[in-house]
Amino acid sequence: MSAPAVTLKLTLSLAVVVALGPAAIDMYLASMPQMSTDLKVSYAATQWTLTIFLMTMGLGQLIFGPLSDAYGRRKPLILGIVTYMIAAWMASIATSLEWLITARLFQGLGAATAIVVVMSMVRDVAEEQQAAQLYALLNSIVALGPIIAPAIGGVIGAHYGWQGIMLFLAGLGTLVMINSVFNIPETLQTYQRERIALKSIFLVYINILKQRFFLLQLLALSAVFFFLFAYIGGSSFIYQNNYGLSVEQFGLVFGLTSISLIVGASLSAYLVKKIPLSKLAYLGAFCMSIAGFVCLIAEFFSFGLLGIVSGIACALLGLGILEATIMALAMNSQAQNLGASAALLGAIPMVLASIATPIAGVLVEVHALYWVSLLALIGPLILVLVHRALKRQTAYV
Repeated sequence: MSAPAVTLKLTLSLAVVVALGPAAIDMYLASMPQMSTDLKVSYAATQWTLTIFLMTMGLGQLIFGPLSDAYGRRKPLILGIVTYMIAAWMASIATSLEWLITARLFQGLGAATAIVVVMSMVRDVAEEQQAAQLYALLNSIVALGPIIAPAIGGVIGAHYGWQGIMLFLAGLGTLVMINSVFNIPETLQTYQRERIALKSIFLVYINILKQRFFLLQLLALSAVFFFLFAYIGGSSFIYQNNYGLSVEQFGLVFGLTSISLIVGASLSAYLVKKIPLSKLAYLGAFCMSIAGFVCLIAEFFSFGLLGIVSGIACALLGLGILEATIMALAMNSQAQNLGASAALLGAIPMVLASIATPIAGVLVEVHALYWVSLLALIGPLILVLVHRALKRQTAYV
C-alpha cells in the first residue's frame, strides 16, 4: 500500500493539529499579568507555566517520535490530542500556580505528540523539495495562530480571564481530535515500522547527533526559538506596563506584528521553488540578526512602541523564512529514522529555548533595555550558526 496523496484536506488537517501548540502559547500571553495577580505570584513566576509547557512539549517528542516509528502515526496522534484536551480543562480550574504548572506539563506532552507525529507524516508522504514546500505551507497556515490567537485570547481574557482561555483550548482540542479521526489516515505502513527498544532509541539519537550538519542545523533552530520565546516571555509585560496597552490592545498589537511571520513563511514557500535552500536560510538569518539591534536602538533612543514592534516584525519575517528552511535541510539529510529525527528537531530547540521565558520575565521587571539587549545578542548568533551549518551542506543538498 502506498502513502496517502498530499491533498489540501490532509494538509489543512495536519496544520490544525500543529496549531494546538502555538495556540496554547500565544492565546494566554495577554492575561499573564492578571494571572500573577490571581495566583498571588510574581510575573516572572507565571513564566514557569510557559517554560514547563515548552520543556515537556520538547522532551515529549523524544519519546513519541520513536513510538510513532514503531506503532504508526494515528494512535499516538489521537492519544496526544486527548491528553491535551484533558490537561487544558484541568488548567482552567486551577487554583494555585503548582496546580496550573502540573496541568501545563501534561498539556505540553499532548502537544509534543501531535507535533512530532505531523512532522513525521510530512516525510512519509513527501520528499526533498515537495517536503520543503509542505513544511513551508504548514508553517504559513500555522503562522495564522500568532495573528489570530492573541486577538481571540485578548477578548476571552478580558471577559472570562485566563481560565476561560484554557477552557477554550480544551474545546479547540476536542474539535481537532474529531477532525483528525475522520481526515488524517495512517501514513506509516506496517512493513515500514521499526522495532522499539530503549537502548536502540538512545543509540539512534546519538548517531543522528553525531552528524555535524544535522547538529549545527539543530543549534541554529534552537537559537531561532530562543529569540522567539525571549520575545514572547517579555512582550506582555513591556507592552502593558511600559506602554499602557490593555489586554485586548496587546492581543491586537501582538497579532498584527505576527503578520510578518506568515509573510515570511509564505515567501519561503514561494522562493523554495526558485532559489537554493541555503540562500533562503541566509536571508532569514540576516533578517533576524539585524532585528535585535533595531529593538535595542529603538529602546535606547526612546523611539517608543513603534520602534520595538518594527524590530520584532523584522525578526518574525526572518523566522518565517528560516524555520521551514532549517527543518527541510535537516530532515532531507536523513534517509531513515524520520520520527526520531523530527523528534530531535522538535525537542532540543524547544527545551533549550524554554529557559528564555523566565530569563525574559526577570529582565523585563528590571528594565526593558536588558530585555532588548538579550534579543540583540541572539540575532548575530543565529547568523553564525546558520553560516557554519551551511558550510557543511554539500553532501546533503
